[in-house]
Amino acid sequence: MFKTDKLIFYQRQMVKTENNKGFLQDMGWYLGGAVVPMAVGFFKTPIFTRYFTPEEYGYLGLIMITFSYISIFLYSWLSSCLWRYYNAYKLKNDLKSLYSNLLAIFVGTSVVLLLITLIWLGLAKQALVKQLIIYSFVQYFIKELIGLYLIVIRLEGKAVKYNLIHSSRAILGFGLLYVMTFGFGYRITSVITSTIVIDLLAFAYIFLGGMKNISVSIKSISGETLRVLFKYGSAGLVAGFSFLLITSSDRYIIALFTDMATVGIYNQAYNISQLSVVALITVYFNTFNPALTRELEVNLKGSDKLISRYLFVYVLFGLPLITYFSIFSKEMAMLLLGEEFRSGYIIMPWVFISAFVYGLNMFIEIKLKFADQIKFLAIGVLLAAGFNIALNFALIPVYGYEMAAITTLVAYLFLFVFFVLRDQVGFFRNSYYLKQVLLFAVVIALQVLADKIIRVYYPLNVFETILEGILFFAVYIFIFRKKIINIKLPV
Repeated sequence: MFKTDKLIFYQRQMVKTENNKGFLQDMGWYLGGAVVPMAVGFFKTPIFTRYFTPEEYGYLGLIMITFSYISIFLYSWLSSCLWRYYNAYKLKNDLKSLYSNLLAIFVGTSVVLLLITLIWLGLAKQALVKQLIIYSFVQYFIKELIGLYLIVIRLEGKAVKYNLIHSSRAILGFGLLYVMTFGFGYRITSVITSTIVIDLLAFAYIFLGGMKNISVSIKSISGETLRVLFKYGSAGLVAGFSFLLITSSDRYIIALFTDMATVGIYNQAYNISQLSVVALITVYFNTFNPALTRELEVNLKGSDKLISRYLFVYVLFGLPLITYFSIFSKEMAMLLLGEEFRSGYIIMPWVFISAFVYGLNMFIEIKLKFADQIKFLAIGVLLAAGFNIALNFALIPVYGYEMAAITTLVAYLFLFVFFVLRDQVGFFRNSYYLKQVLLFAVVIALQVLADKIIRVYYPLNVFETILEGILFFAVYIFIFRKKIINIKLPV
């Protein structure tokens, strides 16, 4: 009996070890896939913010954001449906039906997008705006179609393939943009046209050789499946649209009370800040999403334990990173932004913290979706968006564009409280986890205090600031090394 127990214990430990290795391996692939686009973004921003003007970025930002609003209504809810129902249809061995119905909706919504684009094109006055509208339509159509395919790849756990496609698009897009601007003198439209060319190549690769496991048929399109998708997607659409309002409606309000150059400065500073944090959050979610969605599909009530484990690791590494990014935001702006855009560093700490809180919300959001609480989720995000817009109208005219970033953080904090009051996913009522988070916060607070004291007596340059950040993170890792070594997460 004793030997049997030892054997069972050994087998369980082997399974845990293999799961942990699998998680780290996938995490490594997704990290590699995110580091490349993130590195491209870091190179792209300082290079092209020295070439294009803030006004050009202002027009580009507003048009791209407008298309993002439109795509929320037309496309993004299809992604939500794919995440939500993939495992359910896979268990029924009926993925062909899901793919066919989603593609049918995609074709229909693309026709609507074309009509909206033609109407907008007729109303536009400036030649630059018309060009950006046309190119944006083509870009979103191709990008959203590729995005649906990449979700399938992620759900199937094909980290290598996903990251090869994702990274190649970023590298090639940057290379083509560089040639178009500095070789042939193209202006801001090249930001979109270079992406279109590379995405067309990616689509050709996917269509010709990458869709072996995806099949569609007109016969598989059914009214019942369409009703299920529309019912789930309609509430998700409200949530998605409201999330976009929180993150981007401030550009319109800044444009209303200031000028297009200010919009460009704010937009680029905001984007580079989000790129820093959201890319890492995306890596983490990409790694565990397939395992978590399977768990939520078959064991919703027992999923809190798994969500809490993922959430603990998120806080363990996320808290120090957003803190270091925040206290070193001025130096980051000097490295990553052109001279005309560097004044935007004042918003960067708020954006970093907002991105971290957004990640916390995602853990609760995904459970609410699988618990069919999508209407509650939509109400919460809609309230947060309305609160954000009201604060922007009240504060931006008086205090300037920095308030736009602060109100975004306030909206995310409101949403966090709103979600936690409905479902704490185990983590936020677990005394052990909360004590550990407090311990992380104390160590980080001491490091922030040390930075303040150092700078009183010795002003650090950019290189010294980087060394300080590395040292702080190394000390943090050393203090919590046992917790990091003992991390075991399924993938």
